[in-house]
Amino acid sequence: MKATLLSAAILTTALATMTACKKDKGTPPNYAKADDVLAAHAIKQQSFTGNADAGFTITGEKGTKVTFAPNAFVDGAGNVVSGTVTVTLKEVLSKKDVLFSGVMTESNGQLLESGGEILVKAQKDGAELQVNPKLQDKGAQVEIPKVMNNGDMGLFIQERRQQGGGASGGNQQESPYTWVPAPYYPFGNGPNSYTFSLPSFSWVNCDRFYSDPNPKTTITALPAFQDNNQVSDLQVMLVFKNIATVITLPFDYTSQKFQSYQNSLPIGLQADLIILGKDSDGFIQFGTQSITIGANMHIDAPVHKATQAEVDAFLATI
Repeated sequence: MKATLLSAAILTTALATMTACKKDKGTPPNYAKADDVLAAHAIKQQSFTGNADAGFTITGEKGTKVTFAPNAFVDGAGNVVSGTVTVTLKEVLSKKDVLFSGVMTESNGQLLESGGEILVKAQKDGAELQVNPKLQDKGAQVEIPKVMNNGDMGLFIQERRQQGGGASGGNQQESPYTWVPAPYYPFGNGPNSYTFSLPSFSWVNCDRFYSDPNPKTTITALPAFQDNNQVSDLQVMLVFKNIATVITLPFDYTSQKFQSYQNSLPIGLQADLIILGKDSDGFIQFGTQSITIGANMHIDAPVHKATQAEVDAFLATI
């Protein structure tokens, strides 16, 4: 009987120890898949239909309003389109939206402050349409609510980047498109909204060049990986604290670092540096670091596998 009780006591102690060890290890983090994170924050494409003959108005979920005049649409041959047309709208009205839109706020290497970006497209029977040029600036009237910025802005459109474009000798892996001013279109800075005529069915931006008297500098960054997995699709971005500006740091093949455009960043400006990537298991690789721009500074930024909650918690702060 004593032996049996002793054996039972030993077994009970062993089980308790094993249970304690399991509790100490805790539940493994639920790391997020990169594709899921990007899908969760992708800019929503909203779809509308209307009568091209009579004209109509669409209103986006974030408050953007576009009013199409009668006969505002033409096909690829320039013929006025009648009947039902489909219009799609993407609204980029926050710094978080810019971060995931892929359309950053810079103009050939110069910083821009944004009051909001939109992409409007139109189709009929699957064929792309254009704004009727004969209506001049009356074909499509836009109102963008002042939810991202309250400063006076102007209209910018997307065009091919200039050769060099602020990069270091053309050795940077930069986007082929950038923002350029469109001064020939009337633009209104109302108390609650920006108003303008839509020049074409493409990305447009309510913008202005950021002016700062401080000396300008160039910074570089490299990810400091905390995991062993191979990482691809790396993006390094700066989300500025006190201005509505988000830029990417293109990879520079000469320095083998992610690098800002030459002498484009005002010293003393504060920003969050963000690195996003996808590892060989498909998990998001994520890192953030608050920085104050210093002369010729270099940043080694820790990057690690992250959960959706961790990413979302940071995004709520920008």
